[in-house]
Amino acid sequence: MNPAGWPPADRPSWSVAGRIRIICTACCRGEEGVLRWRNTIAIVASMACMGTARAGIEVLDDIGLPVPVTAWSITSTPAGYRVVLHELHDPWQETWFVIRSDGGERFNDIEIAVDGPAAGSPLLVRIEGARSIGSIIQTGTAETRIDYVSVTEDLGRVEAQSIGTLVAGRDVIGPVIATTAPNPMRGVVAVQAGRHITGSVLAEQGRIEFIAAGGRIGDSDDDVVIRARYGVGTIRSEAEAWVDLDLQTQEGTGRLWRLQSPRVGGRVLVDELAPGFGADGACRLDVDVLEAELHIGAGLESAEPIIRLGPGGLVGRVLVNTADCGGVWSSPVHLGNPSESGFTELHGPAYSSQPAAIGGGSIGAVPFRLHMSACEPLSGSTVETAPASVRLRWYGPVNWPEGTPLRVDRRTASGQGVWEPAPAGHFLFMPVLEDPTALSIESAASGLGFVPGFEYRLRPLDTLVADLPGSPVVAMDDAWTMVVEGAVACPGDVDGDGAVAVSDLLVLLACWGEVDGPLDRTSDLDEDGTVGVLDLLALISLWGSCSG
Repeated sequence: MNPAGWPPADRPSWSVAGRIRIICTACCRGEEGVLRWRNTIAIVASMACMGTARAGIEVLDDIGLPVPVTAWSITSTPAGYRVVLHELHDPWQETWFVIRSDGGERFNDIEIAVDGPAAGSPLLVRIEGARSIGSIIQTGTAETRIDYVSVTEDLGRVEAQSIGTLVAGRDVIGPVIATTAPNPMRGVVAVQAGRHITGSVLAEQGRIEFIAAGGRIGDSDDDVVIRARYGVGTIRSEAEAWVDLDLQTQEGTGRLWRLQSPRVGGRVLVDELAPGFGADGACRLDVDVLEAELHIGAGLESAEPIIRLGPGGLVGRVLVNTADCGGVWSSPVHLGNPSESGFTELHGPAYSSQPAAIGGGSIGAVPFRLHMSACEPLSGSTVETAPASVRLRWYGPVNWPEGTPLRVDRRTASGQGVWEPAPAGHFLFMPVLEDPTALSIESAASGLGFVPGFEYRLRPLDTLVADLPGSPVVAMDDAWTMVVEGAVACPGDVDGDGAVAVSDLLVLLACWGEVDGPLDRTSDLDEDGTVGVLDLLALISLWGSCSG
């Protein structure tokens, strides 16, 4: 009830005189005297003219007093309020802008257009009670920190030199960008979403302490980009996380402390899995299903497990010592719970588990070794029929930019002879598109490649390297072997049909001249580099069945 009829129905439901009196009482307790009091009267008068739509928005300093109206402005747009911060109202000390919304208003954008010195007069911004904010962007030159932002629904773009804690009741749409100069103590403190995080979180020259989502981070079609020169503390999501996380640096400062999610996809590149920011407790990567490619520049060294996955949860690849800096893989990798069935423990630098048994992925340390138990056929096998191809697998992706990746030697199947190089040109070396850790060795033509009566040995050459920056070579002391049973094929059987006959003569005549291809080499019986009369005479002398 208001017997005096004030305020009118279209005015805010508070008394201007009462508001001035209350604020003046608070102001007079301070040391700024009349100047602060006058500013207070000005801002109250301004608020009285704003109408009920703005009555719930206040801009205060750190002790709860209104900020001078000359330091900020507010306008209404169809998408929500626009607030612009204009000036340092407390120069040469901390200048605070606390934007408080009591009615859950929507802000289209908040611009921090305050110019000032790069240091010594910091500007701090705090925003509380808004329903949603489209963007908060620093455009001025003053040393700026967004200290805290809380919205009940969605938070859009946030960009400033330094960013504290951001909390969204629903989604963080982002991006969140800290533009600090190189500084290990600045960047982003925390980004927290009640539901999803869908935008990038970047502190290119700083650090990120905490990222958490009550739902997912990114999605399978759009990874969330995360960058921080001085590392990331914790990334946590209650649903899947699809990230493009690259923390690798020249200085080795890109550490990740903890990653926790039911499923992680994309890529995770770190200098080291290690504590940071004064973290208390062991470094942990707790993921049910790891689909991402995880690169660790240093070693994975601990007596306790650092990486814990679900049973069959290694779908992607974990690569250790990718910087080729002497890092060692000594920490066991757990798949499943040790007290439950289906548990697997992987130890470096080599393990015997088949890829299919652990989820289809792999873990390996540079220099990558041959995954003997995953080769087809297995190393040391004896086969009755010569295979058309052999597939070797390493514990990490391999490549050979040029030349031949393997040396192929052979000796008689009895194992008593001396290893000699297999005939040049008998084999083709092919990448396996669906599995970059594998290499296929195939016959160059019928009758070539792996033939009966020999034991074969395949060893890497220095042209075979890890498919990583810097191209470190694979382990050079590995050797894969296989025995092919049966009699040694007879010379002159160019087409490998078990007899020297007309078909072989026709092939030899078709290859007449200088050797230039696999069949030419097979037809060059005297191996003088030319298919000619001497080869023809040799073939005729060998005419008949090989078994005869």
